[in-house]
Amino acid sequence: MNRPVDLTVAGDVTAVAEAVLGRLDADTTGTTDAGWRTPALAQRIRDHGRWRTVPYRDESDAATIDPRTLSAALDDLLPPDRTVVVDSGNFMGYPSMWLDVPDVAGFCFTQAFQSVGLGLASALGAAVARPDRLTVAAVGDGGFVMSATELVTAVRLALPLLVVIYDDAAYGAEVHHFGPDGHPLDTVTFPETDLAAIARGYGCDGLTVRTVDDLGPVRRWLAGPRTRPLVIDAKVCAAGGSWWLQEAFRGH
Repeated sequence: MNRPVDLTVAGDVTAVAEAVLGRLDADTTGTTDAGWRTPALAQRIRDHGRWRTVPYRDESDAATIDPRTLSAALDDLLPPDRTVVVDSGNFMGYPSMWLDVPDVAGFCFTQAFQSVGLGLASALGAAVARPDRLTVAAVGDGGFVMSATELVTAVRLALPLLVVIYDDAAYGAEVHHFGPDGHPLDTVTFPETDLAAIARGYGCDGLTVRTVDDLGPVRRWLAGPRTRPLVIDAKVCAAGGSWWLQEAFRGH
């Protein structure tokens, strides 16, 4: 991220850090710093320590669902014992923030490799390694089409895998790069595609979701034998994009 610099300090990193620490430790004002552990902050953490408790304006419309609303609804539907595997892309904050996991082993964040398209393959490994948990692969439509052939393995192994595609009909991250500077978006936005039909072609169950009510079949799939992966093509609204990428890409 690029920030405005008010004061430039040139020097050895260690020496500068030690000097700054010394200044911070010195009480030059005669006041006592209460630090971060204040009753007000404790209350703020209690009130808004989970994204589920932070209010937002639902931007769903007749054709698309707000990705926050989608994620919260899925969080309520899915069993607590789960492994959430998140691909890289514009969408990745939504499942990371709104889908709970039981422990650190229940969260696999492929963004560490800085590559789109690794989520589905990683989810296959997680499903094989932890058959006692439901594996949820959260991917964008760009990452899904890069890796859809992995569904062949999921079907052959009869993995109880749930794939959630946050389908904004774009390489959303690139929209953040191109859009603010007025560049054309033709190469990074797509016509609507029936990704659920593609999943069914691989032998999965496929479901298109535009509203919370469309998630009914997920409940039935969860209650069944789960012998075939279920792929949800969630048509998510993308008018505002993701605010964390707007921040991260600012000035790039």
